[in-house]
Amino acid sequence: MDDGTTPVPGGYWDPLPTARRLLAENPSLDQFGGLWAGRNWRNVPGPFYGADTDTMQMGRLDAPFHIAYDDEFGPLDGQEFVYRQPTDAAQTKDLLSGCFFGHGGFAMDGDEHWTDASVREWWQERGRVREWAITTSDRWSRVHGQYREHYRDAAQGLRDYLAHLDGGLNEYLRNYLFHLTEGRSPLPGEARPILLRPRRPAPPRTTDPLLAGYFVAAPESLHGSGIPRTELLTTASACLIDQLPQDGCWFATPAEALAACATVAVPADARLFALLVPGDHAYALVTDIREAETYEPVLLAHLDGPDPTPEPADGGRALGWEVLGYDHGILHTWLCNNLHNDAVRDLGITTDNHGLLPDRTTAERLATWANARDDTKPVTWFPATLLTWDIPIETTFVPVATAQPAPTPWWQRLADLF
Repeated sequence: MDDGTTPVPGGYWDPLPTARRLLAENPSLDQFGGLWAGRNWRNVPGPFYGADTDTMQMGRLDAPFHIAYDDEFGPLDGQEFVYRQPTDAAQTKDLLSGCFFGHGGFAMDGDEHWTDASVREWWQERGRVREWAITTSDRWSRVHGQYREHYRDAAQGLRDYLAHLDGGLNEYLRNYLFHLTEGRSPLPGEARPILLRPRRPAPPRTTDPLLAGYFVAAPESLHGSGIPRTELLTTASACLIDQLPQDGCWFATPAEALAACATVAVPADARLFALLVPGDHAYALVTDIREAETYEPVLLAHLDGPDPTPEPADGGRALGWEVLGYDHGILHTWLCNNLHNDAVRDLGITTDNHGLLPDRTTAERLATWANARDDTKPVTWFPATLLTWDIPIETTFVPVATAQPAPTPWWQRLADLF
């Protein structure tokens, strides 16, 4: 069994002629009936992909270096996808054998659908795959009990996927783009496409605050050292307050935000907020998101998308200003970087009962001061302002009282650990 890391001499190796020959010699292996419309978004670009596969999760028995499982339908009930394309005949045979267990859900017509633009778009948004794979592999690695070994193997598949994302996939896709465009493999020394074209800073469309997105949160009462004493600390950062329905949730519209919170437990003081970033500072946030390769569809669509940034919904009132910085999926606030005491001393900064700054001038001065320091998070600090709506968040959440199960005997708990 090939481990999937064989280098491709000269560039791209087309597996389809070998696959067609193997299927002609072994007709029973031809289980390729998947449709592009049902393609799993986790598949890497290339000729092979999983669509509506079965959920028996057996493909890794023959193709552990090419097939992984998702968690779309719950534990032990996910579908299969291709995380590494074959690059020689042995790998192609392994993948065909693994696809046999997909019962018609795999396909090998990806070349007919992938385009230069869609491959680049997939690579640009690969942070979505990375975040999912990290979270899921960590969860699966901690499972004990009867199906422990299956979960361990499934988690290993996602770790291999992450290694491929950060390793050879870039080179593979550059060669694959050349193959799609020219119909052949690049010759030694021949220029190949670059997946991400250099981005040049664009002049700001406006200096006015632009809507970045909406979030739902409940103000916190904090009295720790290094932060201002406040009863209603409010920030767009999930470092100091909890966002709903979970941290890092950004929404394009108030309706989406309220709908997402309708079925979860919502504190009585939770409110809808909007984050606005001045147009001449939005590029700093966009650049950090792009370089982190994280999945932020709402923020990028509003601040770096082709369409005009929408206006905030009616009825919101200005709450105040703060200073933020984006660091690999986390929006930090200056308050969680122990800058408050120094800012009070050096700049005469004052904050209100929400922990917010009084105006844009103060926020910009603080951001410039923070960016000149070398003892903060490695981010570009930028000013931002918050809007809020005074309407309480409605929810249909009803706690369900359940009988507590009898405690598991200590010897059983010990057995479950192994």
